[in-house]
Amino acid sequence: MPGAILATVLLAATPLLTPAPALATVTPVADMKPRITGVSVPAGSTADIEGIGGTGPDHARFAPVAADPPIPFSLKVDFSDAATAPATGYVRDSGEAYVATRGYGWVDLGERTPVSLVGNGRNRNPAAGQSDLRLATFMHAQLPAGSAGVPTPGAWEAAVPTGSYTVTVAVGDAGTAVDSVHWVNIEDQNAIAAFVPAATTRFATVTRTVSVTDGKLTVTPTGGTNTKFAYLDVTSVVDSAATPTVRTSTPANGTTGVPTTTSVVEDLVLPNGGVAAATLTPSTVRLTRLSDGAAVSATTITSGGGDVINLSPTAPLASNTAYRFSITSGVTDVTGKPFAPYSIVFTTGAGAGGSGPIAFDKTVGVATGKSFTTVVKGPDGRLYAGTLDGYVYRFPINADGTLGTPTVIAAVRSNATALGLPGAPARTIIGMAFDPVSTPTAPILWVTDNYQYVGALNVPDWSGRVGRLSGADLGTYTSVVVNLPRSVKDHETNSLAFGPDGALYLSQGANNAMGAADSTWGNRPERLLSAAVLRLDPARLPATLPLDVHTEAGGVYDPYATGAPLTLYATGVRNAFDLVWHRNGHLYAPTNGSAAGGNTPATPTPLPASCTRRGYTGPAVPALTGVPTAETDYVFDVKPGRYYGHPNPLRCEWVLAGGNPAAGTDPFEVPAYPVGTQPDPNFDLAGTYDAGLHASANGAVEYRGGAFGGALRGKLLVVRYSAGQDIETFDVAPGGALSNRTTGLAGLTGFSQPLDVTEDTATGNLYVTELGANRITLLRPRV
Repeated sequence: MPGAILATVLLAATPLLTPAPALATVTPVADMKPRITGVSVPAGSTADIEGIGGTGPDHARFAPVAADPPIPFSLKVDFSDAATAPATGYVRDSGEAYVATRGYGWVDLGERTPVSLVGNGRNRNPAAGQSDLRLATFMHAQLPAGSAGVPTPGAWEAAVPTGSYTVTVAVGDAGTAVDSVHWVNIEDQNAIAAFVPAATTRFATVTRTVSVTDGKLTVTPTGGTNTKFAYLDVTSVVDSAATPTVRTSTPANGTTGVPTTTSVVEDLVLPNGGVAAATLTPSTVRLTRLSDGAAVSATTITSGGGDVINLSPTAPLASNTAYRFSITSGVTDVTGKPFAPYSIVFTTGAGAGGSGPIAFDKTVGVATGKSFTTVVKGPDGRLYAGTLDGYVYRFPINADGTLGTPTVIAAVRSNATALGLPGAPARTIIGMAFDPVSTPTAPILWVTDNYQYVGALNVPDWSGRVGRLSGADLGTYTSVVVNLPRSVKDHETNSLAFGPDGALYLSQGANNAMGAADSTWGNRPERLLSAAVLRLDPARLPATLPLDVHTEAGGVYDPYATGAPLTLYATGVRNAFDLVWHRNGHLYAPTNGSAAGGNTPATPTPLPASCTRRGYTGPAVPALTGVPTAETDYVFDVKPGRYYGHPNPLRCEWVLAGGNPAAGTDPFEVPAYPVGTQPDPNFDLAGTYDAGLHASANGAVEYRGGAFGGALRGKLLVVRYSAGQDIETFDVAPGGALSNRTTGLAGLTGFSQPLDVTEDTATGNLYVTELGANRITLLRPRV
């Protein structure tokens, strides 16, 4: 259509919007008529297509691109040869290259530069007798070499405002040819995968809801062979800014060579708050084999912050196999708002190829029925486990490693009740460490206990404690440190570890995602002691306990004061669940990075007094809002006085992770920063190691192995609560460096939200707490 005529259409068309449809299994057209739904895929079909189809009203729906705020947008395209008039209400596309004045057209599949596919259009009528003109015509997006036309494969693009769109696309051929394997990808999602037509099933139609952030809606045939586009409808989504959506997927759509032990993790856009965990069910979040639609058994969870969706298969996937991952509108946020449906396809690689000499045999559920959070072996030879609601379970260890009948210790809960603490008697225990002066007959157990988070963003600040259990059956609780800071959710006072110097080290979680207040984390700012590894010197504790370490908002405690019992050992440690002092003398801290969407602080002018204290003069950095990329998870080789990437303005810490110092890819960079943004001068890049995106790196232990030892001796074992739901290992050098991160070892996979791990060093047995199954699992080294 000439540009002048098209311009008239653009300005005259009346926008017409339809609600975004929910994701459902789509059915290919079985009778070559314009009816798109209601017919099942024939048994044995290689089609795997999800969504819903529909013909829609037959009138033109195309509106010009608008600036913020976007106006309703609608476009209906009939793909055909150049001689055929489009179906009623549609504009024709016969392969013209994309030009801005036209607003849509074809681009090179790889480089995305304009390319003409004129000559690739076809019209199968009148021989086909197809009554729906949209299905009578099509465009070869991947014309085979030697065919009449242009064999260059192409992608189709349209200029659209930033926002969300429902896109319906139909593929197929009304003629007799059935030599295609149709694939269609829309933006970052898959619409149609491996649809092979048959004489009775010639067409497939799918609707997807997608987000566009770069001004171009892109539709590609990547993965297919001779894909044929019949028609396409695009309509903007009403109120899309309030709709929770997937921001990015790991793995991304179309990824190949994916590890067979992968998890699928979705970073989310959450305008109204986190995911409603109860809506994550096998019917709303699915992983299916592409070839036959068979469901994969999996565990689906969100993070403690409710800011990701994580699906982890309960067993390794088949090698060299394609899978579809889908989220339906049955998933909602905490306000009940449905998610925009989402779907991708990925293909696994060859598999792990075995685990060599390292393997464990698993005995599932040697203890069950409680939400066990943390576990440690005591000097009395028994296993101690803390719980989400404040109990300590003490188990005798049988000769075969299984656990006997426990003694239940309720001292933390009893003390919380006696003091009238908010939320009492429940208190979450995460940290447990036995005092070095403990004996088998007189153990002393230090614990961290916190207000229990049950899902509402109402956890009171300053509610973390460190206490000490002693006496008969550890029945006496002594409150040692009170008024530690606390986020509104599950970043709290975490693990404990006695160092070689006799001091007690503890990890204190951050109050927010990326250093500045954000709505997902209740707009709570960082505190002076948050996002840090703290050091408690027992010799400096006051004679009268507890030690009150309340800092801001009415508190006066100063960790920088001479003789302060609790001090800042290392800072910028966002949310380290565990601490491990290795025999090489280094302190390791597996740490959760943030999901996408957080905010970072800006350096003010002039700099505050806290910057004078640390001698900070730069870099100057801008604030970032809604950072579009997630952080990876980390393992830090923690050194005194160093910074590990989570900003805290009260400590004059402004730069998230590695900043963005150069135009290339920098270690742990934040691409949203302007190029040239240097990391904090105190950032310990050499001590920062990648634990895996969305790993939720939590419990850790140095493996000693007892009489077994073997190839695992001295390695650092780190539990991955989210991606993988397994235990990964790191080689540890005498000088502290970590290397050779390894996953997929026999016996160290297939857990249900594993949180912590400890070792019985006499036998080499491991004990893993599985929060998702309320149990402790035993791993015996295979010898």
